[in-house]
Amino acid sequence: MTAPGPARISLMKAAAAAALLFFAFAGAALAAPLSLSGSPTAQKRILEPSQKELQKKTGVTIDMTAAGAIRGIKDLMAGSAGAALSDCPLALAFQETGVPTEGTYREHVIAQDQVVAIVNRGNKVKKLTGEQLAGIHSGKITNWKDVGGPDERIVVVIPPQSSGTRAVIQDSLLAGSAFVANAYVTVTDIEALEIVAKSPIAIAMLSEGFVKNNGKDLKIASAHPIKRQLCVITKNEPTEDLKKVIKFLQSSDAKKLFK
Repeated sequence: MTAPGPARISLMKAAAAAALLFFAFAGAALAAPLSLSGSPTAQKRILEPSQKELQKKTGVTIDMTAAGAIRGIKDLMAGSAGAALSDCPLALAFQETGVPTEGTYREHVIAQDQVVAIVNRGNKVKKLTGEQLAGIHSGKITNWKDVGGPDERIVVVIPPQSSGTRAVIQDSLLAGSAFVANAYVTVTDIEALEIVAKSPIAIAMLSEGFVKNNGKDLKIASAHPIKRQLCVITKNEPTEDLKKVIKFLQSSDAKKLFK
């Protein structure tokens, strides 16, 4: 058999190099996205506004499941999510899951947030104190006239069990006690906005930033908002992709994009 000449060897090397480049780029293109699960509030306020720039700067694609902060922590525990987006403190989230942390989880603070009470713009009630909001959400106060509003019953709208906002409200206002038994439980924050926008007797508590970006025919009725942090929760040592994502989200460039 005749040995290949120098020209053919060069062509073979070039073809091999091209093949390696092709598979390298193909591998990068087909790389699995980083799976996140958790807070819809954090998704809307942090992730969605910055996602294009995040992918551009880090090369990481995000696959987000907005299942609620508590569900996000459970998904992280189960290994079905690479990290959780949370809008409630880690200790509170673990309290809600009923599983004690063994010290391998860490909070990475991304942004500050506030939870506020919202009512229909037609409701004459003014700023509600923490004590009044606690009375309303526990069922001790059932008529708007008792807090400066109309002589109408109060419809309390609360987030689902998977929500970090719900956990924060229950912890901050009710000291862990139960919500009023006839509270209407929503599926999404948008549903809560829509209910309050249509009903002059409804009240809900949501992220202030989310309300300002999405709410119409509403007014904020909190004398003192509940302060909290929006975080990425990780377990053990974060992957390189996750480190890139957290570093970008904590940067000043990313914060300019948040809503």
